[in-house]
Amino acid sequence: MPTGRIIDLNAKSQDIKDDEVPVALIYFQERVPVSSWQELFFIAVKCLYAEFPDTINSLCSTDPTRILFLRTNTIDMTSPRRIAPIIYLETNRTPQQILKAIKLIFSRANVRNIQMRVELSELLITSQRLPLSNSNSKPVLHLNQTIEEMLATLDAMEVHSPKKSSVILPHATGRRLAEPQIFGNLFFVLEGERYGPFANEKNRYVALMECLAELYPYQILKEAGRHINSEHRLTLMKGSSYLYFREPVELPNNLFLDKDFPDRVLVENERYFLARCGLYFESVMFGG
Repeated sequence: MPTGRIIDLNAKSQDIKDDEVPVALIYFQERVPVSSWQELFFIAVKCLYAEFPDTINSLCSTDPTRILFLRTNTIDMTSPRRIAPIIYLETNRTPQQILKAIKLIFSRANVRNIQMRVELSELLITSQRLPLSNSNSKPVLHLNQTIEEMLATLDAMEVHSPKKSSVILPHATGRRLAEPQIFGNLFFVLEGERYGPFANEKNRYVALMECLAELYPYQILKEAGRHINSEHRLTLMKGSSYLYFREPVELPNNLFLDKDFPDRVLVENERYFLARCGLYFESVMFGG
């Protein structure tokens, strides 16, 4: 449920304060968590492209002064994000520019029944959200934390070590490994059935998640829109929220998985979802 102030992106005017940041995009009945104005911009335009492709195509230009900076290439772009096979969006925009750009799409599409809103929250000082024992302590993300605690920890990680996040994973805490071990070209076994071998981590990850979604539907459904990995990104969404993902893969029960992660993060995700189903990573994965 939304907990912050809500503004309608299709309203005549949207007033935002300097200390307000977006925490979610609400598109009809789907609530998609976001971490920045730039991420919100990308998801909003990608959702609107699914509804109004011709309108957005008409806004594409090679003229860098265009408000949306939608182009068919990334030349001169600072932070491009691809919203279609040959359409890129410049996300390096201020909050006011982003709101104005989204409203321009509504205006060009000439629609009034689109329900797209933003949930805002006041920017908090990290130390107020996650007290640290001393100035030298480093925040650590534990998988048994609540989603609110995980978000607060992730904010602290950005302050203390934006490039290297310390993550404690099940069954790996006593091994002194900087990253979880990568298991390539292996089999896995679920419910007595053997799967594999797999050519790469990504293929195995997708196959494993398809099996878990079928064999443990309740446990997996509960994690939709909740699990945030060490890349500070969601891994599993329900319904049309998959537009948030870079490489979405459809799973059973209208679930969508993002497979666009480095190998180490794919293994991290596997450990997490297996643990949620009461399974141990090492007992499921094995060599040929």
